Amino acid sequence: MPKTLFWRLAMLLLVALGVAVLAMTLLFRQDRASLIARNFTEAKLMQVEALRNTLTHLATDERGNRPSGGLQKIGREYGVLLVPVDRRPEIGRLPSGLTLHPLIEKLQEQLGRDTEVRVGMRMDQPIVWIRLNVDVDASKGVWAGIPIRNIDAGEVPMRLLLTVGGILAVLLTGTLWFARRLSKPLADLADAVDKVAVGKRPDPLPEDGPTEIARVASNVNRMAANLERMERDRSTMLAGISHDIRTPLTRLRLASEISVSDAQSRAEMATDIDEIDRIVTQFLDFARGNPKEQPIRVDLRESLRAIADKAHGRGLSVEWSAGDTAICVNAFPAAFDRMLMNLIENAHRYGKPPVELALRRDGATAEIDVLDAGEGVALADVERLKQPFVRGDQARGGTMGAGLGLALVERLAQWHGGSFDLLPRTTGGTIARLRLPLA
Repeated sequence: MPKTLFWRLAMLLLVALGVAVLAMTLLFRQDRASLIARNFTEAKLMQVEALRNTLTHLATDERGNRPSGGLQKIGREYGVLLVPVDRRPEIGRLPSGLTLHPLIEKLQEQLGRDTEVRVGMRMDQPIVWIRLNVDVDASKGVWAGIPIRNIDAGEVPMRLLLTVGGILAVLLTGTLWFARRLSKPLADLADAVDKVAVGKRPDPLPEDGPTEIARVASNVNRMAANLERMERDRSTMLAGISHDIRTPLTRLRLASEISVSDAQSRAEMATDIDEIDRIVTQFLDFARGNPKEQPIRVDLRESLRAIADKAHGRGLSVEWSAGDTAICVNAFPAAFDRMLMNLIENAHRYGKPPVELALRRDGATAEIDVLDAGEGVALADVERLKQPFVRGDQARGGTMGAGLGLALVERLAQWHGGSFDLLPRTTGGTIARLRLPLA
């Protein structure tokens, strides 16, 4: 069974069309048999009876020696075809169906119960063959072929072909047009919902057609407009939050540098302020629905080298060695940097060094692994840890965090058309794996 509504409707209508054509063909065959039966009026039966009497009253020896031309002469006089039985014991075929049974009964009643009736074609013209027993010797009988005169040769098959072909072409065109017209609003609706599902604004749907489809289209248009308005409001709110929170954090940082004399206390306050700023940044990054930058083609060897150097600058050691083969992807630069830095920070915060960065190509995708030597993550906890605001047991101690790091990484990976997963390391620890499509 096809999956699309268009082809399901088309198949349904085509089946109905096939049934209609089959029924029409059967009716035509029935009508042709009825036409043959109607040709045998009482006058035609009397003509057959007179023909039999003519052949019967001929002298036996004269009839037996009569050349075929004599039979042809009698046949022309009566407008029939005459064939001696001894020359053609079998001719035509037995009639099928019930339509000709009344005719056979009538002929046998008129000519005798041993009268045989066959039907055949001669030059595309239907012929009814009647065996006339005109002698005591059955082998001396004659087949009398009576043409159905009011059906011209070749007219029936060509008429059937043209009629059925014309009807089939018209109905097929109408079927496909009807199925396409009925399924197009639903196809447009499915395309619009697909765009909404990935955060895009679809073009307004036409609100015409059947009542049910028009109502759904109207609701989808209203939903898309509401989502766009919410996206604008969220962008405005995030810009305000970023400004309103970071401004006092900057004042706190300046105040701690000026007013706190103890170096250790000053360093602890600066660390706490940086952690608060990092958490706020994670909240804002996670709340953004779509990237605000354009993707560019990057060589992962160069990008990962720059990220490793940046991590070293923050005191996060990373073991990294670039390969010889270039592996390129389309990436959002800031989002890609945030994604890898989150994984490196998590590896240091919740795992144990050494932290390694590995890159390889797997078919049409690039695999980026961030490996640590910590206690590892249970497979049963992987999906839970990728949910927002969920933290592992190792993170419930004194380490600050909002539980958005891995959830943010998964969202950023989806922005890139890829995936993110956590895997256990055979030697102990965790593998944080990113799979991105190659450019």
